[in-house]
Amino acid sequence: MTDLTGHFRDMALAHFVAYKALLFNETPVACIVKDKNTNKVVSIGYNYTNTSLNGTKHAEFIALERFTGKPDFNFKDLILYVTVEPCIMCASYLRQLGIGKVYYGCGNDRFGGTGTVLSVHNDPNLLDDPYESIGGIMRTEAIQLLRNFYIQENESAPNPKIKKNKDIDTKEFPPNVFRFSKEEFIENYGNERLPLYTGDGIKEITPLINKGYKVIDLIDIHSVKELPYLEDELGNVNQNQLNDMFDLLFDINDDGTINYNKPIKKYNSKKRHHPSDDSSTETPGSSSNNDVDDP
Repeated sequence: MTDLTGHFRDMALAHFVAYKALLFNETPVACIVKDKNTNKVVSIGYNYTNTSLNGTKHAEFIALERFTGKPDFNFKDLILYVTVEPCIMCASYLRQLGIGKVYYGCGNDRFGGTGTVLSVHNDPNLLDDPYESIGGIMRTEAIQLLRNFYIQENESAPNPKIKKNKDIDTKEFPPNVFRFSKEEFIENYGNERLPLYTGDGIKEITPLINKGYKVIDLIDIHSVKELPYLEDELGNVNQNQLNDMFDLLFDINDDGTINYNKPIKKYNSKKRHHPSDDSSTETPGSSSNNDVDDP
């Protein structure tokens, strides 16, 4: 049986970075970057467009700008785990850099650049080398973090709109659709999970076959504190923050269905402490992905 636990842990780390971005009132989309030769996390990225007022400050740009300009740096050695499918701009950026591989959580139905709207990553008409982009790992968690962002009211808007649909604790998820080939699915997720690819989309990928998972079991305070740049740029990390993120997310049952019976909380920006209260420093800037539609 194909064990995907490592991939889930990496994606869970990206989700925590996204949660930290949410504390800055940024769209919770984030990524981590691993060196496939060492299997170590070498960079993180998070959306930072709201704070920076720079529309290019998406998670992928922040994560990979750290390596541009380095002579003879090989981007083919990098694997990107990002919570939401790269938008068309970021997909093009990744291809121009020559990224090795991308794993993402949920699709980007409005601006997705790696299969949902356009397939920039493997378009044969482009001159740059294509790359593989595989989605579906922890996609419900990615959607739920986005929902928690979109129910917040923008009090700085000239005419603030009252959010009508805040019932995200009972709102069901759209079907799970895989926008890459069956061969790629088998190669990455195992032949034993093939029924998910051809099924009705109501079941999620899990780390182990016939065994569900809780995000709280995937990462801990030590693993998030080891992430490079995180505390320097987004403030101190503590167990309360981890617990707060866990409380926002559903668990997945052994049969791959979502456990809607789990009581979950909603993020309330009015009740939080600003990240600067945790001794955060000035961030370089990668923020809310304005190219993500309200799920």
